[in-house]
Amino acid sequence: MASRIAIDVGGTFTDLVFYDDSSATTRVSKVPTTPANPANGALNAVSEALSQDEVRASEYFLHGTTVGLNSLLQRVGAKVGLLCTAGFRDILEIRRGDRDEMYNLFWAPDSPLVPRRLRLPISERVRADGVIHRPLRREDVIAAHKALMDESVDAVAIAFLNSFANPAHEVEAMELLREAGFAGSISLSHRVSGEYREYERTTTTIIDAFVRPRMTSYLSELGAGLKAAGFGGGLLVTRSGGGSFTFGEAAERPFETIMSGPVAGAEGTGELARQLEIGDFVAADVGGTSFDTSLIVNGRPRLLYEGSVVGLPVQTPWVDVRSIGAGGGSIAYVDAGGLLRVGPQSAGADPGPAAYGRGGAKPTVTDSAHLLGMLGDGKIAHGIALDKDLSRTSLEAISSSLGFSPEEAARGVLKIATATMSNLMREITIEQGTDPRELWLLAFGGAGPMLGTLLAKELGTRGVVIPPHAGNFSASGLLGADLVQASARTHIMRLSDDNLSQANKILASLFEDLDERQTAGEARTRHVGLDMRYAGQEHSLTVSMDCDGAGRISWNADEVRNEFTRDYDRAFSVTMDEAIEIVSMRATIRSPLPAREKPKAIPAAARQHGDVRAWSFESDGWREFKVLERIGAGPDSVIGGPAIILEPTSTTYLDAGHTARVHETGCLVITREES
Repeated sequence: MASRIAIDVGGTFTDLVFYDDSSATTRVSKVPTTPANPANGALNAVSEALSQDEVRASEYFLHGTTVGLNSLLQRVGAKVGLLCTAGFRDILEIRRGDRDEMYNLFWAPDSPLVPRRLRLPISERVRADGVIHRPLRREDVIAAHKALMDESVDAVAIAFLNSFANPAHEVEAMELLREAGFAGSISLSHRVSGEYREYERTTTTIIDAFVRPRMTSYLSELGAGLKAAGFGGGLLVTRSGGGSFTFGEAAERPFETIMSGPVAGAEGTGELARQLEIGDFVAADVGGTSFDTSLIVNGRPRLLYEGSVVGLPVQTPWVDVRSIGAGGGSIAYVDAGGLLRVGPQSAGADPGPAAYGRGGAKPTVTDSAHLLGMLGDGKIAHGIALDKDLSRTSLEAISSSLGFSPEEAARGVLKIATATMSNLMREITIEQGTDPRELWLLAFGGAGPMLGTLLAKELGTRGVVIPPHAGNFSASGLLGADLVQASARTHIMRLSDDNLSQANKILASLFEDLDERQTAGEARTRHVGLDMRYAGQEHSLTVSMDCDGAGRISWNADEVRNEFTRDYDRAFSVTMDEAIEIVSMRATIRSPLPAREKPKAIPAAARQHGDVRAWSFESDGWREFKVLERIGAGPDSVIGGPAIILEPTSTTYLDAGHTARVHETGCLVITREES
């Protein structure tokens, strides 16, 4: 075991979870996020929640950050120049043949991160088999350096054609830029991604260069602040593909942190699913500004090998987390057609919902819930006491134009918000062949437990699970994040025993690079995957392989063929009588952090704090809800609805017709009575 601090920075609150290995206990805290400088919010959380002795005794600091993501969303990053193979200057505009909005005749992609004048063609050519067809023209690189310096470029991305097969020209171009005096950061596409597909690899390299200065500065400031507070342990950041790596590695590969924040909740959901052993889950992380969801099958979130942010592909392992602008702070309004809308605009942390009393005047999901009594006495995290009169006043602005009472408008806001969230969850369940009626809904985040029963009713799930410290659950998910490094390389070849030997040679090279890159962790396990397809196909399917301790594939060609056929049939319900190709080799190293004791509920009886009048969506009317304190609810306790269950980081709304049972892990397992 090892004491550790986990911090997840959200749009409204910064969440801290501290695991103390001496007592095997967990402590949580929430502080307002500081959007102008997120590092300040993280350091504030540490100073407010922990003593200096606790900080010094901690061995790990684990962090989920959205700095890279926000940099892309806001387009605030480095001024990047691109060196590309002559003839491929316009690849960022050519893109792919698909459209984000298929039926919108006026749709146009966002402008590229690198304008055309900063995309400089270099005479060189490497064939797909790695053979140099045309040597690098050194004069082109020197001329490009002068042009980029005239434009005061901060960072350079170098992405040459087929550099995944032979990176010699990219390395040579980097050396020439350094010799010419360029002191900024340089991102090389073959180091960012060893895979083919020029548009995706080029875009990922540009993203790496774009977010690198901001991410490096942020991690440096946060690390220095923690050191000043007395922390001397390992500094880790969550990867987009799950797991974590060190601050130093994150500064070198910032593109791997783009989805760092949202992934923590998916990782935590997977860990909890493995502990509960009651089936598969769909996660519902409802924060202040966003809603994130993921599908957990067999205790693991779905892993993709390419993601997308604001229409830009990112060629890196990517936990399949879907996000929209919907949360407790989402603003409700009446559109030009007279229809009630909710989000994606958010009141954020400052000024926050109207009920915060900090100057916000626009109605939000939180204001609507508070007006309907769903938050009990209205005392929420960080000592904030909600003002019901301010909630009512904010909702009157839209209710009057709709011809409703403020309470009726509030019910409409909540129904629209939950319908929007449910539609996103259908994308990762029904649209991918999974019946949500066979799943459990894990509701967390500051507003997740409040909306859990409403979301479960929309989807028809088996029930709802509310984890301990639900409002800080994403931060809790960081505590168990293994140290992970992953790499891939494209080398297309037919499946055969001889070519599996070639694949093992490539994997050995990948693992050698990963061993050098991963500086932390002792007990390392190796995992191997092959991207495979039928000959003639464009896209591939990633198949996990059995491997030995050194990372060599253990199966022969027939066994690999059988595994691919099974996975292909499972995915597409059909197989083909065609030759099979290996497209890419994938190598992963995983080093688990020291184990923690499983959470346990403390035997006790839930304490009741009287009743409150609240709206029941099941009864379609006002009801008396008993108000309980969750901390006192011991294992096997049964709480019948209607009830409102309070805890420091969130509030659980248990509607009429629902029953909550306390699991031995401390989770609330909520089921709906059969009507």
